[in-house]
Amino acid sequence: EDAGTYDAVVVGHGYAGVCAARELAESGKKVVLLETQAEDTYAACGNQSAAHNSQILRRVNPAADIPEVDPVEFFQNWAIITGNQINQPLVMRYCQNMGANIDKYYDRVTDEDVATMAHMDTPGPEDDYSTMMDAVGPIKFFNGTVDCYGDCSQTKVQGYNREAAKEAGAEFRFNTRGVQLIMENGAVAGIYALDKGTDSYIKFNCKAVVVATGGFAYNEEMLCDLIPEIADNMVEGEVWKDAHQNVRFEGDVSNMQYQGDGIKMAFWAGGRLEPFIPGMNSKFIASPSMMNYTLPQAVWVRPDGKRFCNEFYPVAEQRGTASVYLPREPVTCVFDNNFLEYRKYTVSQHGFTSPTAMNMESMAKDMEVARQKFEGTYVEPEKKEEEGPGAMFQHPEIICADTLEGLAEAAGIDPVEFVAQIERWNEYCKNGRDEEFGRDAAVLFPVEEGPFYACSGTTEFGEIMCTCGGLLTDAEQNVLGADFKHIPGLYASGNDCGRRFGYEYITPTSGVSLQMAITLGFECGKSVAKFLG
Repeated sequence: EDAGTYDAVVVGHGYAGVCAARELAESGKKVVLLETQAEDTYAACGNQSAAHNSQILRRVNPAADIPEVDPVEFFQNWAIITGNQINQPLVMRYCQNMGANIDKYYDRVTDEDVATMAHMDTPGPEDDYSTMMDAVGPIKFFNGTVDCYGDCSQTKVQGYNREAAKEAGAEFRFNTRGVQLIMENGAVAGIYALDKGTDSYIKFNCKAVVVATGGFAYNEEMLCDLIPEIADNMVEGEVWKDAHQNVRFEGDVSNMQYQGDGIKMAFWAGGRLEPFIPGMNSKFIASPSMMNYTLPQAVWVRPDGKRFCNEFYPVAEQRGTASVYLPREPVTCVFDNNFLEYRKYTVSQHGFTSPTAMNMESMAKDMEVARQKFEGTYVEPEKKEEEGPGAMFQHPEIICADTLEGLAEAAGIDPVEFVAQIERWNEYCKNGRDEEFGRDAAVLFPVEEGPFYACSGTTEFGEIMCTCGGLLTDAEQNVLGADFKHIPGLYASGNDCGRRFGYEYITPTSGVSLQMAITLGFECGKSVAKFLG
């Protein structure tokens, strides 16, 4: 089938794709969007988007005093975290345009929709717990995330943008998978797509293609080839799994999203790949989740009783890197009777749950149960209560003892080395200087008042939520090819676009992946419109 001629084809209905298509249509371009999912079951991935400098954030939380974020400061901080391994003008374009583009993305949500949304990381009136920090050491954090886990999901918001694009003339072809670019004299001339309903191929003639298919997290061959350090760092018994501990690649996954379609098409057409590709949660020890995300305030030790890293390294995605290159042994998080006070210290970050009333009460309950079990007074309830929505990440059972020696014995830790370690640690806290791993003075919390507590978990590797890059582009998101020259008409956005996150996904605020995809999706549409003239 020959579908005819378009100015541009966008491949992928995700955040970047739908925004690029809307921008192109509203610029007067004839555009069609191809999406592999069926229309009646289409679902967006993720529901939290950072929303700095936007009016939607103020609509969601009108009572909050929400400061403006300086784009230059945000950019400088981003460059520090990523080791400057980024496309600087592209990331600055994100920083400078995030507020306006986020508001455009949310411009059709109703007051009823807003009522179901939340401002993440901001405690409500009942949550007088959080001590939200703006920085830990040299790394800064920026509070400002919209949570769409209620009735107004991101699937619904994307639908609003799809309707806006349609009103401007855009076409949408669901259940249609882009498979190969058509090139003439080194420039884009069209694309072949597979109609999954009829199992037939369709030809779209066009001058520009935007690949925005969401990366390759479900393509084992590409993962092993393009991010080999994940498989290389696995040990016997560890397997690829997603962020919810579901084992990947069992059975047929060929119809699942995130097969790397956009990256493959662009690569076959001559596009260059970045030398290292980041993933979300992929290059650090990810289990137990309480260790890497919610209990950095504790002291972490291995069976030898010794610390092995900076537990409160500011960036959660880099916090567990030290464990990758150590034997896969249990890690024990140790804290004292004052831990609930220390637990209040938190930052706005991916996976780093704010200490709300619900999760603080859950932690207090777990500590009390541990104390009762240690004292022999615990009575098993008739029915175990379940944590409700918003509770802290599930964590291993907490153990308790009235002495450090007793805690070490219960946790299977070398008691002599452990006691000596905690003595050194408490001295660091007293002096405000961690001589072993440089933990920031603001988050040095002593372990000195009994009873003492610990929870342990065996470290694991191989988790990945999504990939976050691949193709080299310029600031216009125009893909680069041989000799780093532009490939006319070929663009990559969202998780197909490289050099945005450095070595590994990072979050100086929650929801930056969606915010960046939305912001740069609109910017990509502007770039393609400019190319088309």
